[in-house]
Amino acid sequence: MTITVRKLLEDPLLGLSVESGESGLERAVTTAELNRPSLELTGYFEAFRAERIQVFGNGEVNYIEKRHQDKTLLSHLGRIFCERVPCAIVTNGRPAPEAMNRLGDERQIPVLSCPHSTTKLYKRLWENLDSEFAPETTIHGVLMDIQDMGVLILGESSVGKSECALELIRRGFHLVADDLVTVKCLSDSILVGRGSSLMPYHMEARGLGIIDIRRLFGVAAIRQQKRITLVITLADWEDVGNYDRTGLVEETMSILDVEVPHVTIPVKPGRNVGTLVEIAALNQKLKSMGIHTAKLMDQRLIEEMERRRLARDEASGQSGEGLG
Repeated sequence: MTITVRKLLEDPLLGLSVESGESGLERAVTTAELNRPSLELTGYFEAFRAERIQVFGNGEVNYIEKRHQDKTLLSHLGRIFCERVPCAIVTNGRPAPEAMNRLGDERQIPVLSCPHSTTKLYKRLWENLDSEFAPETTIHGVLMDIQDMGVLILGESSVGKSECALELIRRGFHLVADDLVTVKCLSDSILVGRGSSLMPYHMEARGLGIIDIRRLFGVAAIRQQKRITLVITLADWEDVGNYDRTGLVEETMSILDVEVPHVTIPVKPGRNVGTLVEIAALNQKLKSMGIHTAKLMDQRLIEEMERRRLARDEASGQSGEGLG
């Protein structure tokens, strides 16, 4: 996955403008990582990452301006502006030093100016690039927004995923994607799912065909994307051997190396799957708040058994004293 330097100029939050090297705006940006070449200006290049965008803050610009006639510095700056560098950005609204602009024009490497501080640019540029270069996968399932929880519903074909989703939509919850869910991993730990850009918010209902959720239920019934916080697998009752009846066993599913809470719900005629999925989402929401109902019940049972044991021991001791 690559984007061009020109695309960075289209983001109004970055506020970038071209100082020099405009002929190189089609250069490819291949990573979301950034590099601030402070050590490189002094001649240390062992850790130099030329494939990254080079960010020049107040410190680097002041250093260049005070030594702009130093041939050693100009040599180091020339090594920084090598063929692999996508572009250079000068922050804090400062104009780029003449030496940088000269190299930018000569080598067709864009030198950009940014009105924001270096810290703010780092944050906004990372947010811009991280979504572009984040690992991505496609999962067959349904993604819903239930009680502000992103619930990914999985299961074999014809198990009832779409019918369950329709029931939840009728209750006022929101569809994100049906059938094919595109999942991206942001910041190495956040899974965000969205639907197809070709036919978003459409759903296949057996016997009815393809239906448009947005037009049937209105824009309030859909979401463009949602963070996935729970995975629910619908499985045929006969296929689930030993299903959990207490909730003490907590399972997870790995998606793009991120562990997500996972629940398996057995399905058979007569079970209201929509209600079970909604309750599973609410229960997971309680767990995220530190309230684990099954563990609280288990703790109460243990405390009650301990209380009864102590009562028996005390009664047995009193009986022995009476006989003595």
